[in-house]
Amino acid sequence: MANFSDLRGLVDVLEERGKLFRFRGEINKDTELVPLFRIQMRGVPESERKVFLFDNVVGAKGKKYDMPVLVGVYGGSKDVLAIGMRCQGYIEMLEKWHHCLTNPIAPVLVDSGPVQEVVHVGDEIKQLGLDEFPVPVEDPGFSGMIRTGVPMITKDGETGIRNVGAYNGFFRARDRLIAGIGPSKHAMAHHWEAARRRKEGLPIAIVIGCTPEVMLVASAAIPYGADELAVAGAIAGSPIKLVRCRTIPLEVPAHAEAVIEGVVSTEIMEPLLPFGEYPGYFRVDLNIRPIIQVTAVTHRKGAMFTPLLVGFPPSDDNLISGFCESAQMYHRLKYGCHLPVEEIHLPQSGGGQNFCLIRVREGSSQQTISQILEEAGKSTFSKYVVALDADIDLRDPEMLIWALSFSTQPKQDFTIVAAHSAGLDPSAAPTGSGRSRMGSTEGRELSRVLINATRKWPYPPVGLPRKEYMERALRLWQEQKDLPTPRLKEPYYSYSLGYWNEDLQQYADLIAGGEYLKVGEKMAALQVNVANTDPER
Repeated sequence: MANFSDLRGLVDVLEERGKLFRFRGEINKDTELVPLFRIQMRGVPESERKVFLFDNVVGAKGKKYDMPVLVGVYGGSKDVLAIGMRCQGYIEMLEKWHHCLTNPIAPVLVDSGPVQEVVHVGDEIKQLGLDEFPVPVEDPGFSGMIRTGVPMITKDGETGIRNVGAYNGFFRARDRLIAGIGPSKHAMAHHWEAARRRKEGLPIAIVIGCTPEVMLVASAAIPYGADELAVAGAIAGSPIKLVRCRTIPLEVPAHAEAVIEGVVSTEIMEPLLPFGEYPGYFRVDLNIRPIIQVTAVTHRKGAMFTPLLVGFPPSDDNLISGFCESAQMYHRLKYGCHLPVEEIHLPQSGGGQNFCLIRVREGSSQQTISQILEEAGKSTFSKYVVALDADIDLRDPEMLIWALSFSTQPKQDFTIVAAHSAGLDPSAAPTGSGRSRMGSTEGRELSRVLINATRKWPYPPVGLPRKEYMERALRLWQEQKDLPTPRLKEPYYSYSLGYWNEDLQQYADLIAGGEYLKVGEKMAALQVNVANTDPER
């Protein structure tokens, strides 16, 4: 299990495990950095992807930055995410999430921390401020903004309830950002609205370079009132240490790389400009959002900037969102509703939100599977929710197509129900119409499809050799030095699915033993004369 207490410790672990690539040459943050990383994400198998550390960063105007840029550390691959959660595999990650939701460890306040080794306030903010950060352009040629998509901390000034959410901060000036927080998010619906009623600004702390558990809880739909940092402490295995901000009444992780302190205006807003979003398209609706006036920038010496890439999958945001949505639903269905759920996965190609795959326990009744689909449909924004048998690999599209093709009859197994929101799905309404979040849009009623893609009765075996023969073949393959290393996909051997008996197995064993003549003799004894009848076909 990985052992680290801050992002720098995680970088060491990733390097030890061959999951970090140090780019030594000069890189232009505005035109080269993200395109280079996207080459990996679009062109390298996930198992081989690495986190990239850029030490020599410059801007389009020639400015050299002291801060390195660390890309993909939160969602570069599922292996990187597992290391960040201190887990060995995906099911362990789901189970750990459930455990940490139910066994939180409260954060502790400390007097000082590395995140405040360097402090900029007052005139320093206007002279340098946000320009200190080497924020990359995510999609050069179309992006209309640079941003830091990271955990933001707010608090209700009256109740003291804290919220940690993963929102966007769009840079507009050395001392000004746009708070890219949707109206329904906790920070806006609760904290910002309460501050506006009091005719006050809302203090906000933007945390850069936190450990993965803080990013994960910020990205998850944890119920309002629960302390996300307590769940993060449980994931880390020890309390998250917090220090008080220098200019606002908030507390932040003491070992983060940097923090931007500021106040969200409850009076002044600015329009957004195009930027990549989780469905894989640019968001071009020029919605208005509140401005953030920067009051301080604090950071560690030699701080790293950690962009969170969003847009066409695969990306950090889609992997993190998909896991968090999966883990929350797994917790609810398996432990809240006590349903036989083995695994839940929301693929990145569905934005980590719109396509939900549920693997059910072997032997589950059809009545129980219907209940699983019904409960899942209540607790997700997914457009498609699919229940699948225990032997289906949720990450293999070919297996999904196989199940949909041969385990379903659409009229009986597909159920369409109403959906209350389309999120940012561009298929719901024309871009620019502002109607995508409504229940219906000019006859295009928003809906969700629940699909029972499990086998409804015993099936014949999978059409492959049995396990022992495939294992022997694999050993023979590996002995041949000129053959490439195989990457076997499940299933790669056959297994019974209920419709099989001892006689059929006896015939198969005889055939495998070269005794086809004996099988022929047995079949001869079963011959039927159909000269005067229609043969059964």
